[in-house]
Amino acid sequence: MFDTPQIDDVILWIGAIVGALIATVSGLMALHRIVFGPVRKDIEAIQSQLVKNSGTSLRDAIDRTEKKQEEIHEDLRRLYERLDEHIQWHLEEK
Repeated sequence: MFDTPQIDDVILWIGAIVGALIATVSGLMALHRIVFGPVRKDIEAIQSQLVKNSGTSLRDAIDRTEKKQEEIHEDLRRLYERLDEHIQWHLEEK
């Protein structure tokens, strides 16, 4: 079987491997935060603009613009109808 010095060596060897793995994973996590942290913040800022938030987001501005465009379209349609009626009235009068 194993004598005490061999068991101690195995335990120290396992501890060294676990310590190295923990250090490697911690380093990779820190590197990930350094590299992708700013990108994540940018993505979060962009995503916040794509959600309605009572008027200040890009999504709200697009919705307001679309609503106003629909109102203008309806106003133009009514104006064209009135113009056509007016032209028709002039044609019928002569």
